[in-house]
Amino acid sequence: MELIFPILLVFLVGIMFLSVRRQKKAAAEAKEMQETLQIGARIQTTSGMYGTIAGLADGTVDLEIADGVVTRWNRLAIREVVHADDLADSYPGVGLIDPDFEANGIHDDDEDLDALTENDDHISLDKSRGDQDKA
Repeated sequence: MELIFPILLVFLVGIMFLSVRRQKKAAAEAKEMQETLQIGARIQTTSGMYGTIAGLADGTVDLEIADGVVTRWNRLAIREVVHADDLADSYPGVGLIDPDFEANGIHDDDEDLDALTENDDHISLDKSRGDQDKA
């Protein structure tokens, strides 16, 4: 009975030591990854956004998140580098959508969109001239 407290104390200190060691190792790996970033690498941010590195500065990274759309992020926001093997997993919809797919009769043609907007009944929020004169 007298040995329970010292054994419990040693057990708790051991668990704390292992958890601190694991955290330090993860922090060192993250720091190394952030220091070795290269332009053109595919990455994921801590918020879940995927992008390609377009530029690097001391504390920031410029990410291209879409064609021609470049945003600036803090290097600490980079969670991981997405490797080519994992690239398909990071974009689950890529390759599944057929370019000839027709959703609700809408194509990506100007003619179809013009035809839809000509036949649409819509409500204008603009006041007529008569209403403006009365006000």
